[in-house]
Amino acid sequence: MVANFFRRKPAAPAPAADKTPTPAEAPKPRRRDFNELKPDPDKIGISGSVPFVRLPDPTTLFADRAARLDEAAPGHPLEAYLRFVAEVARAQAAIQAQVALPPPPDGADLALRSEHGMPPLSRHSLEADPGFDESLLALLDAVNLTTAPEASAAARASLRAASREDRLDLALQVFEGALPVDRIAECVFVSAALQVRLAEQAARLDTKALKPVADGVCPCCGGAPVASVVVGWTPADKARYLSCSLCGTYWNHVRIRCTACGSGEGISYYGLDEVSKDVQVETCTTCHSYIKHLHQHRAPNLDPVADDIASYGLDLKIAEEGFRRAGLNLLFVI
Repeated sequence: MVANFFRRKPAAPAPAADKTPTPAEAPKPRRRDFNELKPDPDKIGISGSVPFVRLPDPTTLFADRAARLDEAAPGHPLEAYLRFVAEVARAQAAIQAQVALPPPPDGADLALRSEHGMPPLSRHSLEADPGFDESLLALLDAVNLTTAPEASAAARASLRAASREDRLDLALQVFEGALPVDRIAECVFVSAALQVRLAEQAARLDTKALKPVADGVCPCCGGAPVASVVVGWTPADKARYLSCSLCGTYWNHVRIRCTACGSGEGISYYGLDEVSKDVQVETCTTCHSYIKHLHQHRAPNLDPVADDIASYGLDLKIAEEGFRRAGLNLLFVI
């Protein structure tokens, strides 16, 4: 069977409806400037009423993700892995409120970071969090690996045997996006614990104090996005947000602009009906990158992490076209 791989160009804005002129007053057709037919990224989808960020709710984030993974798994080519990640998400939900959070960052430090265009949560927040290691060990105890790959059980045993310093060093590498290839299986568990701790810390931040950092950079923790999401919640219906791979924060990003390089040129959308009609990839010919694009406003149960994994067929297809992945899924490093 031939896969139906389709390409969608951004639609040009519809012309305003005018009163139809009579034949006597009908104007002569004029030649339009090409730029008039191209969408202006700075005028699409963003209004003053749309919140810049939506902070994560750790009390529901991981349980909802586990439910979505369970829903997507049956009969899927990656069913075994989807079920494994569902167990990880269930463990995240189980430990979410077990370990006390550290005090919030000092006000003077937050002001200084904001002044210099830096997100409030940093590697120093992680280094100063004595509860991270406790959370990681609790997650390793809570996760059910009965049907998981052998590599997962070996990774859990390796982390349990490692020193506290070694586990923290690995967490810092994950936080900075420098995942060691020879420890990828361990990174899944470390990333899961990081997501719990950072989601809890991000949830306490003041949204009014958060500012844009850079294209494709979370304003809360500096993490990379896992996916682009067109949301359906009030007051941001059909606005576009990026979802952080670390803390789970959603932050507003204008449509038809690359999340990696910021270009508004050469943006296209591709999809496979056989994968999902509500999940596409957004590609940029300027930097040759792509990111998953989820239509959550049409399918509210879509989850950036879960549906990024479930739509792996899109990654395989778009890689054939020469594009590299700009999004980062810490539970599915490819």
